[in-house]
Amino acid sequence: MTTRLERARVTLLRAPSRLASSEITAPMDRIPAHRGRRASWYGSMDAVLVELAVDGLDDAAPVGLAVTQGGSAVAALLADHLLPLALGSPLRGVADVEALWERLRLATLPYGSDGLAAMARSAIDIAAWDLLGRVAEQPLVRLLGGEARRLPAYATGNDIEHHRALGLRTSKIGLRAGPWHDDGLADAIRQVEEAREAAGDDHGLMVDGWMGLDAPFAVALAPALRAARMQWLEEPLPPDDLDGLVAVARALGDVPLATGEHATSIPALLALPPAGVRVLQPDLAWCGGITAVRRLHDALPAGVELAPHLSGSPWGVHVAAALPSVRRVEWYVESAPDEPIDAVDGPLRGGPVPLAGEIGPGEAPGLGVAVDRAHVERWAVRTVDVAATRDARSASLHAD
Repeated sequence: MTTRLERARVTLLRAPSRLASSEITAPMDRIPAHRGRRASWYGSMDAVLVELAVDGLDDAAPVGLAVTQGGSAVAALLADHLLPLALGSPLRGVADVEALWERLRLATLPYGSDGLAAMARSAIDIAAWDLLGRVAEQPLVRLLGGEARRLPAYATGNDIEHHRALGLRTSKIGLRAGPWHDDGLADAIRQVEEAREAAGDDHGLMVDGWMGLDAPFAVALAPALRAARMQWLEEPLPPDDLDGLVAVARALGDVPLATGEHATSIPALLALPPAGVRVLQPDLAWCGGITAVRRLHDALPAGVELAPHLSGSPWGVHVAAALPSVRRVEWYVESAPDEPIDAVDGPLRGGPVPLAGEIGPGEAPGLGVAVDRAHVERWAVRTVDVAATRDARSASLHAD
């Protein structure tokens, strides 16, 4: 009997985000009203939870899970367009998931298949892979052709002492000052030097500009990055500033240039290595999902490292373990110094966590995670249930 996608649920979640209030350079810094106030323009990044099933949406049946961002816009794309197209599709194996990915890519071409549309497509793709693993009773890493290997986990955050206490041996710090801040270059150099002093010689360091620099600033910062033995400079510029990236990569010398989390299509990501990017960082929940990153991996130029953004997510860890070009996993540190490493308040629970500085996928079917119903009930703004029908267009909307 053919297994088909029959039911889906989309939940828009509006939970507080430490990231929205964190002090880090950002692309809107050049506008004084938004400088240092990411929360004033970051609201579109509310989380969207997708549940996908071949039967019921309760805990007794296999349900594929995924979380993306994009807020109400992505939730509407999912409920009103993409999920009605997806339901009724067969789910017999990997080829069916890939065929669904292509169908949804084509369906979004009239309004652009990247950006918010890519976030929406990512959620369906990840949930479909998860569901396939649950139906097949196989962990996702095996469906992807890999084994449950463990990889080094690096910390994202500026508290190096806390990262050490958690057993993490590398930290990625976020720059607090850029070209639009008073004495920005001096402050950035000072932050880099202080980070190396705090890290000592036995703790690795990277630095993230989060699109908040310009090319002259990054070029001027490069000597300090080399002196501090940074493992990479991440996302100093927007991903479409290819000429600027060329100049920055040249100035960095031995320090690799890393970027790609905000490039949300395979062509946009593949345009980055020719501009000098040596570490490519697609976000699985933004760029088209697991299928997109598998295709990207197969097309990578020689010598380019794949380091997916926020790869400590449940899907990121499985994909990292399965793809040979991935060497390390990003763990975004949400826990406070007095909390365990897995003290993360999110819509999913049960995902892998770093142990002794390494992380790997588990053996449970699919992603091996479950919905944290208490979190969802607390932060849900609205929920849409979608069911397959003859015309594949049936949705019921209710507010929570």
